[in-house]
Amino acid sequence: MKKHYTALLTLVLTIISFGAFSQATRIVQVDGWDPTSGENPTQYENMLYYTIMADSVERKTNPNVIFELQRNHIYFLGKQIENYDFKLHIRGAEGEGLLPEIQASAKADGTFGLDYIRSYYDMTLENVAINGYLPDGGNQHWVIELRGIGSKYEFINCTFDGDRAAAICARADSLNIQIRDCSAGNMGYRKAFGGNGRFIDLRPEAQFLDTLIIENSTTYNLTDRILRNMNTHVNYLYIDGLTAVNVVGRHGGIQLGDAKNVTVKNSIFANVIMLGHTDAHTSEQTQPENPPKFSVITLDTIYEEGSYVIANNNIYWDDTVKNLWAQLDSVSQPDFVNPLLVQAVGAENADNMYFTEPLSFEAMCGPQISYIALYYADPNAGTYPDSWCVGGDGGFFPDQIDLSYATSSQSYTAGEGGLPIGNLNYFPDVQTNTEQVVLPQILINAYPNPFKQDVNINYQVKEKGLVTITIFDVSGRKLKELVNMEQSAGEYTIAWDITNDNGAKIKDRILIYRIETSSYSKSGKLLSVH
Repeated sequence: MKKHYTALLTLVLTIISFGAFSQATRIVQVDGWDPTSGENPTQYENMLYYTIMADSVERKTNPNVIFELQRNHIYFLGKQIENYDFKLHIRGAEGEGLLPEIQASAKADGTFGLDYIRSYYDMTLENVAINGYLPDGGNQHWVIELRGIGSKYEFINCTFDGDRAAAICARADSLNIQIRDCSAGNMGYRKAFGGNGRFIDLRPEAQFLDTLIIENSTTYNLTDRILRNMNTHVNYLYIDGLTAVNVVGRHGGIQLGDAKNVTVKNSIFANVIMLGHTDAHTSEQTQPENPPKFSVITLDTIYEEGSYVIANNNIYWDDTVKNLWAQLDSVSQPDFVNPLLVQAVGAENADNMYFTEPLSFEAMCGPQISYIALYYADPNAGTYPDSWCVGGDGGFFPDQIDLSYATSSQSYTAGEGGLPIGNLNYFPDVQTNTEQVVLPQILINAYPNPFKQDVNINYQVKEKGLVTITIFDVSGRKLKELVNMEQSAGEYTIAWDITNDNGAKIKDRILIYRIETSSYSKSGKLLSVH
C-alpha cells in the first residue's frame, strides 16, 4: 500500500527522571524466520517477545525505541506481549517484499490461541501483517486488545487477517485510536453463525472513547459489522476513505451509537448487511426508531453541541444479494442511514449523504450468497458454507486484493476535490492531500508531568454546566474525585496533593485524570517519578 504517514522524527523530546532532554531514536532490529532460508522455524519462536522484554534495561535510560521487523520474515508468538509502563512501537522495515507477519505458535501448554498484544500503554504498529489463523485449524480471538486507559494507539499500513472476533478491540476508557492505510478482512465465525466478525469492537469497558480515526483503509468479509459500539460514548469519530465490502451484518453495519462529533465521508459500503433486514436479527443494534430497522449507518443520540457530517458515500448491494432477498420471506433491503442520522445532518445536507452506484472491483471475491441462503433455509444447520474468501481456498490473500474500479465511474470523482472515494491507496497515481486530521483543540493541561509532589490541572469550561474531574489508576479504579460542581464558562486551575479519597498518598507510577463538562470529555496520563 502507498503510505501517507511514514515520516518518523529522528529526534524526540523524552521526559524521564527529574528532567527532560533530547535523545535519538533507538532502532532495535528483530530477526524472524525467513521461509526461504531452510532454517528450522522453531528457533525463532517468541523472538519478538523476548527481544521486547530484554530491552527493559535499555528503556530505563532511553525509552524512545522502535522494534524493527524484517520484510518477508515471519514472527511466531506463543507468549503474549504486554506493555504496562512503556510506549511500544513495532515497525516493519521499509523496502520491497511482503510485510513482516506475526503468526501463532504453541503456548507453553502446547495449545494455541492468545492475544498477540495486550497493550496497557501507548502503542504504534506500522508496516506489520497480523495473521489470526492457527496451526490447529482455529482462529485467534482478538489478536490486538487495547487496555491502556487514556492511551494513544496508531495503526499505519497494517493488515489484519483471519481473527474470530475483531481486528482491533478497545477494552479501556478514554482511548485515542488512529488507523491509516490499513486493511482488515476475514473476521468472525467462518462456517458458523455467530455475532463476532468486526473491524472495530468497542467493548463495555470502553465507556468513553476520546477519538477514533479511520482513513484510507479497507475492511472485507466480516460476519458481523464494521463498527460495534456497546454503549460507548464517543467524543470524536472520523471515517474518510474507507472501502467496506461483503459484510454479513448480523447486527448492522456502522454502529455510531452515542457519538457526539461524527464524520463519515468519501467511503464505499458495498454489500454491507448482506443478511438483509429481518426482525429476527435486531438484538444489539441499538437505535431509537420503533420498530427498529437495520441501517448501514446508525446513530442513537443527537447532541446540540455535536457535529454530524455524512457526505459523498457510495452505498449499494449487488444484484445477487438483492435477488436473494427477493426470494426470501420477511427479508427486505436495509435502510442506508437511520432517520435520526438524517435529522442530525439536517435536511439541507441529506441529499449529499450517499448515492448508489454498483462497482466492479479489480480483484475481490463476490458476496458469499450460499452462506446466507443456507442460514435462511435452515437456521439450525450449525455448519454453513464458507463466509470468507481466503487465498488458499481460491480467493485472495490480503496483499492480492485490489479494490480499484473504473475511472469512468461516478465514484471516481465523487469525493471532495473531485477525488475517488474509498481507499485511495488503490489509486496511487492520484494526487492526494496527505495532511493528517486536525482534531478540535481542547484546553486541558496537567503539570508538572512527570510529577513528584503536587499536580496542577488547568482546564477550560466552554459553557456553564456540571464539571467533574476524577483520578483513576490504570485498571480504571476510582482513586479521587477532585471536582464535582457546576461552573460557569472560563478557565480554571485546581491543585491536587496526590492523595486519595481517604487522605493517603497515592504511590501508583501511572495515573489517569479525566474531565467531563457539558461540552467535552477528555482524559490524560500522569506519570510519577517516585
